[in-house]
Amino acid sequence: MLAPFVRASAFLLAALVAPSLLAQSADADPDLGLLRDNGSAQLVSGQVRALAMQGTRKILVGGDFVRTADGSARTSLLRLDADGTLDADFHVELASAGIVQVNAITVADGFIYVGGRFQSVNGEPRSNIAKLTADGELVPGWNAALDGPTDTVHAIAVGADAVYAGGDFTAQDLWGLARLDRATGAVDPVWRAQTQAFVTPTPSASGRGNVRSLLHTGTDLIVGGYFRQIAGQAHASVARLSLTAPTTPAAAFQSPINGGERYVYALALSRDRNTLYVGGDFFAGAQQHLLRLDARLATSDVNWKPQPSAPVRALVLLGEWLYAGGSFGGTQPQAYANLMRVASGGAGARDTGWLPNPDGRVGALYEDGVRKRLYLGGEFAKVGVSSRNGLARIGQVVDPDVIFYDGVDIE
Repeated sequence: MLAPFVRASAFLLAALVAPSLLAQSADADPDLGLLRDNGSAQLVSGQVRALAMQGTRKILVGGDFVRTADGSARTSLLRLDADGTLDADFHVELASAGIVQVNAITVADGFIYVGGRFQSVNGEPRSNIAKLTADGELVPGWNAALDGPTDTVHAIAVGADAVYAGGDFTAQDLWGLARLDRATGAVDPVWRAQTQAFVTPTPSASGRGNVRSLLHTGTDLIVGGYFRQIAGQAHASVARLSLTAPTTPAAAFQSPINGGERYVYALALSRDRNTLYVGGDFFAGAQQHLLRLDARLATSDVNWKPQPSAPVRALVLLGEWLYAGGSFGGTQPQAYANLMRVASGGAGARDTGWLPNPDGRVGALYEDGVRKRLYLGGEFAKVGVSSRNGLARIGQVVDPDVIFYDGVDIE
């Protein structure tokens, strides 16, 4: 692992040092230093749970934090400028009598959709999901009211037809999945896809499952989470739903997941929409935690076996590589702690020369495919030997100009 060095040194060394090593170097600029309240009036390292790009360079960051190291107050949501510094003009006030947390951010048609646990936004009542303008102002009148006492939104997908929210919620007897009107946020009363932890002829709130990830394909909605039944049919942890009303799960799409905790936390779809990558905490025969499926039939490629040793929490597909974040490790000398990249095809071989090694769980990934950069968020304090505090950015091996320091990027 190379020690951090300044920009001038990076360029002088670019032609001399192997790209796989440069891909782990860090810039020496100040640390953003996200901090959160640990519940005992102490500030500890923040946690990043959601990442999204707004426009071409601005990055939205959500999670569990209250301020940055320099004292700038930001409650669970902030925006970084093009150079990685905190955007002082973007300040959204999230509040609740209890936990405040952002788990999902989606940008669509100039608007920002935010989901998590909160009860008000910029002083106005909004329960667990909100629609913001590009500048962080609350969109008047858009109110989904997913307001059960312990409701949480974990995933948001926006299509031309509607906004879809997934999570663990009981409001309006939705039980994990809701279809919302794009203009008003009103719940579609006809489109119902209630989740259940077990197959049962009598669904109930007490037996509900939950949704952790969503993918809108344009024609269908792919849903991942913890459930064995969805919309009245047996499907284990991942399902493909019709966007028509009433909801109809695709009968041909039958998940191979059959053991473990049976959680699906992350989904990634190939550009041609034929291949679906599924990450989570599960077993599927001899495979574990990470699958490559036929996107229509859910048939598993049994020869594709990266086999991470513990749950996968986040996925990004970029070119020939699939990036997987989570809470897993490996053995020396080729340890791959909490973040790895594997070949998207073939046998899913891991790139043993790509070793960022964050020291804690990676729970969010976002890729800038144009600049070949990967953003990661989670519950780590370091990446390699340098302080990171839950938020970082790296380049790929093919792009050795790598700056990776809590969102700060000097080019």
